Amino acid sequence: MKTKILILVLFSIFFLTACQDEFEAPDTAAFLPEKAAIAGEGTIVTEMMHVKALEGNLLGDPVDRMIRVYLPKSYYTCPEKHFPVIYFLHGTPAWGGMLMEPEPYEFFYLSAQLPARVDFPEEGFLPWLNNLVDNEGMKEAIIVMPDAQTKYGPSLYVNSSVEGNYEDYIVNELVSFIDQKYRTIPHFNWRAISGHCAGAIGSLNIAMKHPKVFRYVGALSPSHFPEPLILFMANVMAVEDEMWGVEGPLPYDPFAPFKFINNGAVMLAQAWLPNPDNPPYYCDLPVEFIDGEPVIIPELMEKVNEQGLLAMVQKHRIGLKQLKEVYFDCGVNDNFYIEANTMMHEQLDAMNVKHQFETYDNPGTHISNLYDRLGKAWILLSNDFPDHE
Repeated sequence: MKTKILILVLFSIFFLTACQDEFEAPDTAAFLPEKAAIAGEGTIVTEMMHVKALEGNLLGDPVDRMIRVYLPKSYYTCPEKHFPVIYFLHGTPAWGGMLMEPEPYEFFYLSAQLPARVDFPEEGFLPWLNNLVDNEGMKEAIIVMPDAQTKYGPSLYVNSSVEGNYEDYIVNELVSFIDQKYRTIPHFNWRAISGHCAGAIGSLNIAMKHPKVFRYVGALSPSHFPEPLILFMANVMAVEDEMWGVEGPLPYDPFAPFKFINNGAVMLAQAWLPNPDNPPYYCDLPVEFIDGEPVIIPELMEKVNEQGLLAMVQKHRIGLKQLKEVYFDCGVNDNFYIEANTMMHEQLDAMNVKHQFETYDNPGTHISNLYDRLGKAWILLSNDFPDHE
């Protein structure tokens, strides 16, 4: 018995000594005892958050959102330790659990007619993530995965009079919620934001606009919406309507087939061209059909261009230059996006904005190599954070 007591005392001394830092720990009584007992591996907990910024949205989307939070193993074994935070903004599959289950990727692959499937980890998301920390060089960090699903797909993480104020949700409410609930290091030098597809647009936009909130950004396959893509989408919308036997978008479900182009076009317009006086979708599309052919509406296309990444990096160059890490990538076969992302890379070079841009192949499509790329981005971001002992 004395030997067991001595071992427990030494064990406690070791962890308290190893985990000391300068911050006071918040009350952890809300954590489940079985969670606090976990030692040796990270875990994911879920929270429900009431989002005031989404109240009154015209789509009837819920204002109570589930937040997934990854806590590294030391969160429980080192109760005095505080951690940097990496936020992840999902694209499509459009839900807060995007990274955790393979089935929605299959519907995305089929609905978007993509040439390659996602590389979902055979062992599952959580073991994959723990392995990044244990064996691949990722430093421990809290990872926050909020839900930003709208009626027709992902948010673009902007404030919209139709969808609700998703930018305010992330920047103001979510960051405050996480800092109050968990043992974070509540300072921009220990806070990064990342995302894929629409979430990559959101992460870049939010980081450059709010460098006093996020100081690091990792964006995978950022989406752009140039005029040729808008015209392509307009043509495909009619094809989808014929295939489905119904016009327009349909409510999105990540676990079911969906009208990829119709939903994407309306989701984009509700974010960037909202019009509360234009039901049933409360937005304006930047095209009209003349004799069955799509024609760009110049003034609306101009508004789309003004909100795209190529324009935003010019507008927010001062914020960009304050960031300590700007990382983005794109597949060489990612259709319209590879050209636009290469242009953004060249634009940032001309602006003398320090950044990293990488391309990938084999096969280099929009969701191929996703987990390989995400692991690389999170390892990079986690190692960017300064020491905080």
